[in-house]
This record gives sequence, C-alpha cells and structure tokens, in this order.
Amino acid sequence: MTGHSELRINCIARREAARPIRHAVAAFLTASGKVDREVQDDILTAVGEALANAVEHAYEGVEESEIELFARLESNDTLAVDVFDRGTFISRAPRPNRGFGMRIVEAIAKAVTVDVDNGTHVRMIFTLPHHNDRIVS
Repeated sequence: MTGHSELRINCIARREAARPIRHAVAAFLTASGKVDREVQDDILTAVGEALANAVEHAYEGVEESEIELFARLESNDTLAVDVFDRGTFISRAPRPNRGFGMRIVEAIAKAVTVDVDNGTHVRMIFTLPHHNDRIVS
C-alpha cells in the first residue's frame, strides 16, 4: 500500500459485531505489510477494547444504533483508528473487576483522545515500524 490507505466500517452496535470488525482491521494491517504479528496483536487489543466499550455502553437502555470504525494508515508510519458511537457517555463509579478497557488502550496507543460532545469518539494513534523495517510476506 502506498500513500494513505483507509478502512471504514459502519454497523449496528451489537456485541457480536466487535469480532468481525477486529478481523477486518487485522486484514487491513496484514495487507499494509507494515506490522508484525506482535504489533498487530497490540493494536487489535486496543481497538477491541474501544469497540467493546461502544457496543456495551453507548446505547444502554435505548434501542440499538450504529458504531463506526475508521482506520487510516498515514504516510509518516502512523495508524489512526477512530471509533464512533452516537450514544450517551456514561460516567460511572468504579466497579469491581471492571473499567480497565481505556487503561489498556492508553497503555498500547501512542496517543488517545476521547470526545463526548456528540456521542463518543475515541481516537487512537499508533506508531508503526519504519518503512525499511516492513514485514514482507
């Protein structure tokens, strides 16, 4: 892939939607030739956590709606992944054995922002190996 490669997925916000979206992101990363399996697994873990939050919490108590994932490989060896929902952000008190998802995302991604003005928008930025370190299959 050269220049900017993109992946955009819109689907109904159901728990079973997260797995095929992660598989699509994995195929996108594999096709790029820019990441090895370890880096890909880390990215998929972070993306999976953001997706899980969107499908589990965004539309709690209301009819289901959509989530969107937008991934973009930048020419400067970065990957930006955005996860959007149109639900209401829920601020909760800590619950036992819960609430680690965003901590995991923040530990893996180079940068993370969360915007809750119109639904929730989680943006994750990942640094990829340099061009001369590309994986060739």
